[in-house]
Amino acid sequence: MTTRALFPILMIPVLAACGSGTGGVGGTTTAANPVSSSVLPVSNGLVQTALSQQTNNTVSRPTVGTVAYTSGLNTATGQAVAAAGISGTPNVGAARTTGTASYTTDYEYDVITNVTQSTTTIGGNRVNRAGTVQLNANFDNGTLTGGDNFLVVNGTVAGSTVGGNVRAQYLGAPSATFSTNGALAGQIGQTGVIGTFHGTGTGANSTSETLAGGIVGVAN
Repeated sequence: MTTRALFPILMIPVLAACGSGTGGVGGTTTAANPVSSSVLPVSNGLVQTALSQQTNNTVSRPTVGTVAYTSGLNTATGQAVAAAGISGTPNVGAARTTGTASYTTDYEYDVITNVTQSTTTIGGNRVNRAGTVQLNANFDNGTLTGGDNFLVVNGTVAGSTVGGNVRAQYLGAPSATFSTNGALAGQIGQTGVIGTFHGTGTGANSTSETLAGGIVGVAN
């Protein structure tokens, strides 16, 4: 297993209001929820959304495919945003219906945590994690599981479809104080596995946080 830990990036953007409305950001009402996450289309290796202080990353295996993910600030709604998507058509091989298999799987994700929002500002801390884990699929029971200190996969398998969820323990601690759950969606087959995950929650110091990333693995 390998794990790459990147330092948090402090974000303190100021949202510029315009027009004559009150309680708004960029002429619109600040969203009640300061965070959002989603699955979005990918083009040319980039998630198709435009954000302030945006970072774009990918996790990829040449024989399987690529997951792109991004995070940043939506200055129109006053939200911290994270999103991911699968690029093109992945190649996971033929579907399996019985037996077990293991997959050497790379993962990466962004979390924006400690999010603070007002009618004029939005900010937080960005943490990026990456690593390699073994995921174990049981096609008889319909499960996909595995992980390390920074990501725990509790997936489901139905034919070639992957579902379930992940737990991103972005400070390497099992406590919910330092973790966020995300919905997992993707594909699995005889030669590979690929999926996106995203979610929002409440993290350290009871602040909001948003998560997005992906997994890509090859069968052992």
